[in-house]
Amino acid sequence: MTVTVFLDVLSHWCYAAQPAVAALQRTLADDMHLEIRFAPVFDGGAIDYSAELYEWFYRRGAGAYGTQLDANWRGGTVTSSRDANAAVAAAIALGADPQAVSESFMREVMRDGQPLFTEDAAARSVAAGAALPLERVLRTMRSDEIADELRAANARLAEIGCAERPSWLMVNDNGDRAVLQGVWQAEAILPLARALLEDERAYRRAGPPPKDR
Repeated sequence: MTVTVFLDVLSHWCYAAQPAVAALQRTLADDMHLEIRFAPVFDGGAIDYSAELYEWFYRRGAGAYGTQLDANWRGGTVTSSRDANAAVAAAIALGADPQAVSESFMREVMRDGQPLFTEDAAARSVAAGAALPLERVLRTMRSDEIADELRAANARLAEIGCAERPSWLMVNDNGDRAVLQGVWQAEAILPLARALLEDERAYRRAGPPPKDR
């Protein structure tokens, strides 16, 4: 069974979804392949939200997930989430743990209020957090491979009919699938993943069908 989660590392809802990602890895890891894909909002294009709007986003979000985040990371105007996502994707391509590096980066931005949305700042953060050479992170995040990876994630997200981050695509070996858009709670995601996995296991136990006469 494969579970694909689509994230933007500057999204507070994606940060709120990190316990669900960790729970999937912890409880279903033996029977599930978890794929984390980074899909920058607006296809990596301009973000023109005001400071006041970000503060409102976080006040509204705190009522759902119980944590007040720090909108001061914006500094001035956040022009794009592309570099932040490219930096995290680059660290993973260089061997960093996907869930650990993405959660650490999001916490540094949204809990600690660090302005890590520029190329240099994002690269320095993930290089330090994952103990990687800064030059290698910068070179990798500027590569065609990372650019293609981010574009492909957004294309796949659109293909499954989703526009929000996080979104989830679950496909078991039977071909059954579930798509969740904007859902962040482990309490909603884990039971569905388990149900799909149990069906997969039941099919596996039954073995192949007899030959039709």
